Amino acid sequence: MINLICGTYNHALTKSFIVHPYADQLTEDEKIIIGDMTKSMVKLKNIFLTLKEHNVNNCTTMKQVYNARYAYRYSIRDSNTEMQQLMKLIERDQYIHWHRLKDEDVVRDIF
Repeated sequence: MINLICGTYNHALTKSFIVHPYADQLTEDEKIIIGDMTKSMVKLKNIFLTLKEHNVNNCTTMKQVYNARYAYRYSIRDSNTEMQQLMKLIERDQYIHWHRLKDEDVVRDIF
């Protein structure tokens, strides 16, 4: 608990903002970089290192990069489920495939 005396806090200022929510936010440029690198199938650690190279004072964590990649992939597939997106991509890229359904909308097997 923090006690307020005479309008000031009774503790010293932090030396680093690494855990501060504002410092953890990704900029729009960083989100674009993450999206482009994700589209190019770059590994997570390489995306993270690229962000750190562009800005030495960057406080981004691996978890934030992971979440940004997930958000990018989710935005690509719109409202489709993962299985619907898979089937859409199989059809789009004209893969030879075969599948069986358990019910009308539950995939039982896919080959």
